[in-house]
Amino acid sequence: MDDDREEGGWLDEPEPLERTGVARRRGRSALRDLVIPLLALAAVVAGIVAVQMLRELNAAPSAPSSSGEYSSLNLGSTGKGAPKLGEAAPGFHLLGLEGQTIRLEDFRGRPVLINFWATWCVPCRKETPDLVTLQAEWGETVQILGVNYYESAGVARDFVSSFAVNYPTPLDSYGEVTGSYKLTGLPETFFLDEQGIIRDHRIGQLRPDIARCIVAGIKAGAHDPKDCR
Repeated sequence: MDDDREEGGWLDEPEPLERTGVARRRGRSALRDLVIPLLALAAVVAGIVAVQMLRELNAAPSAPSSSGEYSSLNLGSTGKGAPKLGEAAPGFHLLGLEGQTIRLEDFRGRPVLINFWATWCVPCRKETPDLVTLQAEWGETVQILGVNYYESAGVARDFVSSFAVNYPTPLDSYGEVTGSYKLTGLPETFFLDEQGIIRDHRIGQLRPDIARCIVAGIKAGAHDPKDCR
């Protein structure tokens, strides 16, 4: 009986143990092959969420600049590149403070200043009285459009009333127009000719003498930004 058990392999049990060890190793390998791709996928998803959150934070208004020149903005890389001199200005249809539609193309036939601003922007507040004076000086021959960035009608209305603003102030309530112009900061002003072509672009608080120089050059049909410094 003992001989039969030895020859029949009853005492030869290392082989099943080896197979069990191999099976365990294969199980651990299969589990590892499954977990690693899942972890990689989770890392990719987390990265996408982080980038999206960063973009949303960058789109929010920044704090007023202490330099007195402009308040910086970071609008991200959405949409096309920044509009260039000699190109048509991006058009827009926005609501005014009284709910009326203000269209950029409605002001063709005269030079237009598109001035982007916000009530929290310190240099914008310093600049506004000069813009009011310029609009009164130019009358209907030149049009200023004060595009408010990302604020409610009530907040913008209080500002317009306190400064006796005498030009249209369309509301860019969602920042879409501001984004299409790829602003660097506030205030920022684009100068358009009678056909809506961008002829000059200034970042920061606009000096009245510079504005007059630019508009005079546009009216003469021979404006060079270098001439107005």
